Amino acid sequence: MPHQIGNLKHLELLNLGFNNIVGSIPPAIFNSTLSSISLELNHLSGHLPSDMGLWLPNLEYLYLGGPFLTIQEDSTPLGTWRRISYHELHQATDGFSDRRLLGNGSYGSVYQGTLLDGMEFAVKVFKLELEGAFKSFDVECEVLRNIRHRNLIKIISSCSNDLDFKALVLEFMSNGSLDKWLYSNNHSLDILQRLNIMIDVASALEYLHHGNATPVVHCDLKPSNVLLDEDMVAHLSDFGIAKLLSEEDSMIQTMTMATIGYMAPGDTFSYNFFFSFTINASVACG
Repeated sequence: MPHQIGNLKHLELLNLGFNNIVGSIPPAIFNSTLSSISLELNHLSGHLPSDMGLWLPNLEYLYLGGPFLTIQEDSTPLGTWRRISYHELHQATDGFSDRRLLGNGSYGSVYQGTLLDGMEFAVKVFKLELEGAFKSFDVECEVLRNIRHRNLIKIISSCSNDLDFKALVLEFMSNGSLDKWLYSNNHSLDILQRLNIMIDVASALEYLHHGNATPVVHCDLKPSNVLLDEDMVAHLSDFGIAKLLSEEDSMIQTMTMATIGYMAPGDTFSYNFFFSFTINASVACG
């Protein structure tokens, strides 16, 4: 199968079924505008990306039918990804009502949703009227589809309707943000929980900076972006202003953005990172 198919940026339907095609599926086709892929009754083999919802945000129909296709190692099983439509998101969040609102960010609002089958999730709906929202959506998609770590938020799917609606469907963190636990009279953390949370955050950052093929700078480390699951395990979230560093970029010289109060008065990554992490550690550990 020619890899040049991935260069057809306006291709929506790809039907190559019943052709006895031999070989692997070129990765390039998983980075396109395809909404329908049909490759059944061929002799294809190789690896598939597990996070097709990010690589193919418009995908509605997928039929591969290849017994020799496997999922990439160290990734989420393909079965955990699911296509969720705008109608389902709207219904699951009661029309994106305030009752379902979990929080607001610079470029989007996060809602809790429950599908008809009982599955709970969080959905980040981008405020497309804001300058920079489209770029933020693209950046977060690019980052989340390339990272895998127990202390990073996991993505379930994405929902995109050209210029009208863009959202990311994320795993739901039942214990909310670290911010809530630190500043609420109804919640408290003992010293062991605080230390474990900071270790989780440090582990996530170490992976982003040194454990990934392309280093990632989060750029907005703060308690409201640290989410806690039912076991109080911390997950770093919100990669809307993150930066992926190329070989030409420098960890030391990279300019960063962040939230006032958690950003150092300097403009380099190293200084801002250690300032931000120290502030968060001081707040979390008292």
